[in-house]
Formats: sequence, C-alpha cells, structure tokens
Amino acid sequence: MSALPFNDIMGALAVLIALVAYGIYVWQTLRGQARPHPLSWLIFAILTGTGYLVQLDEAAGPGSWVMAITTVVCLLLCLMSFWQGERTFPWYEWAFLFAAAVVFAFYLWSGQPAVSAVLASAVMVLGFGPTVTKAWTRPHSDSVTTFVLNGLKFIPSFFALNVISVATCVFPATLVVANLAVALVIYARRLQL
Repeated sequence: MSALPFNDIMGALAVLIALVAYGIYVWQTLRGQARPHPLSWLIFAILTGTGYLVQLDEAAGPGSWVMAITTVVCLLLCLMSFWQGERTFPWYEWAFLFAAAVVFAFYLWSGQPAVSAVLASAVMVLGFGPTVTKAWTRPHSDSVTTFVLNGLKFIPSFFALNVISVATCVFPATLVVANLAVALVIYARRLQL
C-alpha cells in the first residue's frame, strides 16, 4: 500500500478548507446572518472559472482542484443569492461582470495563460470593490470566517501545483490577498461600530 503523494494531500486539504468555508457561508445565509450578492458571486465564478481553465491547461494538477470547486460553488451561491441576497446592482457591478466575461472570452480565444491570469486577477480585484463597500457599510452582512478560510484555502493549493508559473499562481495569490483584506475590513469595521 503506497502513501498518497504530498501534492494530492495538499490539493485535498485546499478543497476541504473551501468546503468548510462555503458550508459556513451557506449556513449563515440561511440563518439571515449573511446577505450574498448575486452579481459578485457570478463575477467570482466567471473569473475563477477562467483561473481554473488556465491551471487545467497548464497541467497544474491537484493544485487546481480548489479552483474547480470554487467555480462550482460560486455559481451555486449566485443562484442561492437571488432568493437570499441583495436585489439592487449599480452600473459599475454590471461593468465588472462585462469585464469578467471579456477576460473569459479572451482566454478562450487567445489561449494566452499568463496574460489571461493577470487580467483575471486585475478584474477580480476590481470585482471585490462592491464586496469591500458592502463590508464597510454593512459589516454584519458578511462572514469574516468565510473570507479568512477562502484566503487560506489557496495556501495548500500552491504546494499541490504540478507547475509553478505566473499563469498558475498569480490568480490564487490575488485571491489570498483579496479575501484576507475583506476579512480585515469586516473585522475592523465591526470593532469601530
């Protein structure tokens, strides 16, 4: 009986952290403690899907598993949020959605993994804008725990990657920073109020 390879273990750990994070978020949403934002989750799904396809095409291996799970869960949360979440969307959120779709189409059309990953990262940072705004104005409408876990889930995924490159690392690295930054904003704002 042979032991599992280290990168498989790290890939599975990343997926486990993601499932715990999203489980907490769904639970809090169903209890009315979190109000998901459908457009944000759709933006996250499109961009994470782009990141996953980049990693898949670059043979990232088990390091890409968490991106696949995240894409699917973001789509499910988008659907769920139509019933449990926000209902109004300013023009700039539609612009971020359009930009996410353009980045996805660019990757499919051009096949440029590094450029696509950098573009997806840039749009993701912009796409976090509404989330940061909501975290600042209504800090009790989101989960600090979920954002922390969603940042941390990518740490083991880096150890699970078969290929280390700009194309495979820049997007998850961006998500580590963005998720932890939102968690910090929520936490600091709650202390302030």
